[in-house]
Amino acid sequence: MKIGMVFHKNPLAAASSIDLIRLRAISKGLVNKGMETEILAPVEKESCLDGVVPVRRLSSLKSGSYDIVKTCYHFSIDLTCGYEGPIVSRIVRVVDDRLPERDETMREELLKSQTIIRDRASFVVVNNGENEERWHTLYGPRPPVVCVPTGCPSVIPLPEKNPFDPHEKAILFLGSIAAPRMIMIINEIARRLEGVARVHFIGTDKSHLYDKKKGNDLSPLVIQRGAITEERIWNYIFHACIGLAVATGPHPFDNDMSKIFSYLRGGLPVLSEEPIINNALIRETGFGLTFQHDNMEDLIEKALLLLQNPPLEKREAVMTFMANEHSWDCRVETYAKLFRALVN
Repeated sequence: MKIGMVFHKNPLAAASSIDLIRLRAISKGLVNKGMETEILAPVEKESCLDGVVPVRRLSSLKSGSYDIVKTCYHFSIDLTCGYEGPIVSRIVRVVDDRLPERDETMREELLKSQTIIRDRASFVVVNNGENEERWHTLYGPRPPVVCVPTGCPSVIPLPEKNPFDPHEKAILFLGSIAAPRMIMIINEIARRLEGVARVHFIGTDKSHLYDKKKGNDLSPLVIQRGAITEERIWNYIFHACIGLAVATGPHPFDNDMSKIFSYLRGGLPVLSEEPIINNALIRETGFGLTFQHDNMEDLIEKALLLLQNPPLEKREAVMTFMANEHSWDCRVETYAKLFRALVN
């Protein structure tokens, strides 16, 4: 079996965002299971990812004799022209004619991609049951939908020197800022907890992609560390006191936060806003607290509780649980079974 992973940007860039982290983990995992796997991307020169996964030009789709092609995002389906075999299409969230509101500027293009996926894909992959239900509501039972949640590494680097000021408690916000409201909440928690804890942001502000108006900037009280490679991120997770997760808006299907998997895998207590879907993991492990949507008083109260009484006695057990039950290896196994069933 030969699998082609269609990706929309340079797969050889530093793995500092979840899309590249996921691509590397899944593609390398499939190769390690003995499944011939190549990445197909808009690159000028063919190469190899970490010496394991070949990276080919998109033109290889027509001549590469792939048994299955997997796309990674809505617009990846546009890159599969010329390939006539089975396609497995993964999308992050299902868009309809009204929700999510933050996708308004791209709604027409996203709906067009979903129509193509409906007509072309053999399977659709989503992260959670909420988006599975939305897909079936919009498009019916075909193509079938499979849930493959975000994962985390089974092995992470050992901690090194504390990257934070040892005289300050660190609240870590990891990942992209994907809605203007996130900036307001991060700024407010930084202001309200000044002198108690410092907020650190690792990632990229992408709020402008969803709101063309000029938004607020992050407060000078927030320390911005930029995009950092996954290997280095684990040291920040280990030494922080709280991992913060803020919702993009009020709808659960639009709030699947991969950062919660990383926080828990790294042994960092989580403070997460409702209605983030992954809060179920926080409740299951008892390793953190959730706060009410749009309730700053509840956020501050829960933050202080975690800062004063972190559940560190559960740390090792939570880290082991995440490695065993939610590793990328588990997700690769799901994909491998799906691909084998589809080909056979």
